[in-house]
This record gives sequence, C-alpha cells and structure tokens, in this order.
Amino acid sequence: MTTADVEVASRLEMRTVIDLRSTAERDRDGSYADSSDIALHHAPLFENDDLPFTWAEIDTPAPPPGEDYLAIADKGAQSLAAALRVIAGGDHAVVFHCAAGKDRTGILSALLLSCLGVPDHSIVADYQLSDLSIAPFEKWAKVNAPEEAAEAAARPPWLVHSSGSIMQGFFDRLRCRDGSIENFLVRAGIERSVTQALRTRLLVD
Repeated sequence: MTTADVEVASRLEMRTVIDLRSTAERDRDGSYADSSDIALHHAPLFENDDLPFTWAEIDTPAPPPGEDYLAIADKGAQSLAAALRVIAGGDHAVVFHCAAGKDRTGILSALLLSCLGVPDHSIVADYQLSDLSIAPFEKWAKVNAPEEAAEAAARPPWLVHSSGSIMQGFFDRLRCRDGSIENFLVRAGIERSVTQALRTRLLVD
C-alpha cells in the first residue's frame, strides 16, 4: 500500500488486518504497509504446497457446489478460528482479505455472518456481489498487470464467478456433516464465548 492508502485506512480507524493468503502469496505480493498503528495477523487457510483442492485449468469441469469450499474450510479451520477470535476481541475496524477477496475471504465472511444469525439467502446474495468486480478488474489488469490479466483469462469461468450455488452448497455440506454451522465452529476450536462476543460486538439491539 502507498502512503496515501495508509492515510485513508487511518481515517477509517482501521487497526487490524487479517491476511488469509498463503505464506508464498504474502512474500511474493507483499502485505499491508508497516505501521505501528496496525496489528497484522497472518492466518493462511492453506499453503501453496498443501492445497486442499485440485488447481483448475481452463477446461477443468466444475466440482460439486460447495465441495472445494468445504475442503478449504477444513484445511484452514484453525486459521478461521484464529481470525474470528481476533474480530471478537477488537474494538475497532477490522479488514480481512485473501488474494482475490472471493473464496477464502468469502468463507470467513459467510461463517462470521452465519454465527451472527444472518440468513443464508442474504449471505449468498452478498457473496454474489463479488461478480461486480470482475469487469473493472479485467479492464484495469489489461493496462496495468497484463500477466495477471492473462492468468485470469486462463481460469475456467466457474472459478472466476461467485455463483450462489457454491456458497449455498458450502452451507448445505457443512450442515449435512456437522449438524449446524455453529457445530463446525466449535469443532474448529471456537469457544461459544467467542461466538457470544462476536454477537455482542457486531449486533445492534
């Protein structure tokens, strides 16, 4: 981030950043600018040498909806739990991100919103909003990052888009296996006191 970016974040009173990317991604692309005012937390949901899914090429068929997300959540359960504890323990603005802001970020967002009692259909609709960023990103990348634009063009459409069936499939698979989203969080190591702290901090009476 540039100095100007950091100044904007400061005005937003952002004090915590949770990075869900792998160590290799962070080392390659950099992380949030150093600042004594920002607490950085690295919580990778997977490392590049231990992917919980098969990397997709342009002609790779789509997996059953939610299957990859369940695999990522299982692999990154401890990191998801750590991220939720950080959010529950803060008293200021928090940003969490991955590389594209869709898959790993979407999983953490979905689990957080679900434990706050947000209904599935609202979470799915929120997830689908990521599709609005595809066209602006492609336009920007062609001019500013042609290699990244070429990489994006080589991905299958189902991997790029935020289909509602993927997020709903993730929820359905979690509930079928664990009984509830909260049961998954408990299995991941989230104490019920953390869930309650999240509700106290983030919900308005």
